[in-house]
Amino acid sequence: MIEHEMNTDAENDIRMADVRNHFHPVTNPQTLERLGPAIVSEGEGIRVRIDGKTYIDGFSGLGCVNVGYGNQTLCDAAYAAMKRLSFCHSFLSQSNEHAALLSAKLAELTNGEFEKFFFASTGSDANESVVKLAWYYWRLRGQPKRKILLSREYAYHGNTVVATALTGIGHYHHQFDLPLKGLVHHVNASYGYRCGEGLTPLEQGRAAAASLENKIVELGAENIAAFFVEPIQGAGGIIMPSEGYLQAVQEICNRYDILLVADEVVTGFGKTGAMFAWQHYGFKPDILSLAKGITSSYFPLSAVGLSKRVAAVFAGADEDFEHGFTNSGHPVAAAVALANIDVIEREKLLENVTATIGPTLRKWMERFAKHPSVGEARSVGVIAALDFCWGDSEAEQAAFCERVGHEAFNNGLITRPIGPVLGLMFPLITNAAELESSMTMLERAIETVFSELRTEMPT
Repeated sequence: MIEHEMNTDAENDIRMADVRNHFHPVTNPQTLERLGPAIVSEGEGIRVRIDGKTYIDGFSGLGCVNVGYGNQTLCDAAYAAMKRLSFCHSFLSQSNEHAALLSAKLAELTNGEFEKFFFASTGSDANESVVKLAWYYWRLRGQPKRKILLSREYAYHGNTVVATALTGIGHYHHQFDLPLKGLVHHVNASYGYRCGEGLTPLEQGRAAAASLENKIVELGAENIAAFFVEPIQGAGGIIMPSEGYLQAVQEICNRYDILLVADEVVTGFGKTGAMFAWQHYGFKPDILSLAKGITSSYFPLSAVGLSKRVAAVFAGADEDFEHGFTNSGHPVAAAVALANIDVIEREKLLENVTATIGPTLRKWMERFAKHPSVGEARSVGVIAALDFCWGDSEAEQAAFCERVGHEAFNNGLITRPIGPVLGLMFPLITNAAELESSMTMLERAIETVFSELRTEMPT
């Protein structure tokens, strides 16, 4: 990494400006006022520079920088597209070369299972768009009463109003008087470690799927528009589905004629070793939401994919679809996405996930699982999690996890503590040596915190 040194006066000016004028998302303003911001100055490959020190980014930003930082192909694509056509909306039948080619490329990547793609800017507004698309779909099918939306405990679907209501994590709700009672209902997650005591993985998956069917029967299928599911639940704790669960919920949704929405904002574009997690797990959703890895977050872009049967219903509507955004189909965003997909394919990054990252992480998860502080260690592709059991309560386990994350950061590795779960989500370009170095830093962090706590325990 090229280190661009910043003088102390300039650093202080930046910090003061940030504290004075920048209202941060998901940040305690009093903590920011007291401690100031961490200034990220540059990134290259899998590393970023924060406050003058270089770190391995073991969570790919917010699970989004799939091809790593500073990729020249993506930077060149953005510049060329911006210089040629800096903006073009897609309202009223207007389009541009990059948006058209990206929609065709996404159809190819989904093996033709998804025929049409609507573009937005973030995962939140993609999922918000899915809600309106689902309601419009049922209106066109003569069933306008179908408005209820189903989601799961531990789910995360975004931060716009309905997307937040769909989210099954309480601390996102109380400040805004959410969820929307009567509109959104949550069913059990497929979380074997914390919700499946005494059950085999197959039994836990069936029990979680039964929770969905019970809710459908309770509310009436004729009132339900869609069921939202993350193939791997991200912000709720890096939760991998139990055996057979996703196939079971697909069968239930098909049987009751309810739209199945796969939220692949996090898992899309290679993180499981397949281009999409629905391909990895072998189930077929009706609607697909994508973001983050579609451009590796070099430029804001999201997409909603419509399966053939859903797209066919919209194709029969002889009226304008009255929904869209200023930046839907933005030419620069689409150009960056095409370049990003080209890098994934040309550099064989899916193969790197399946041949190098996945096996290395599995090996380390098996090792971590033997540690007395770890209740479960799990991984798929570049995604991994340590579910800690040190302490008598989940709050104590979360405190342990927070300390491990802090110690790992001191060692040079960025992780993401999520309650009692420490999350990892490496860029697809990570090599074996970088993974070994990262896991050694993490192991050292766990041992340090574990030893400190054992010393602090009363004798």
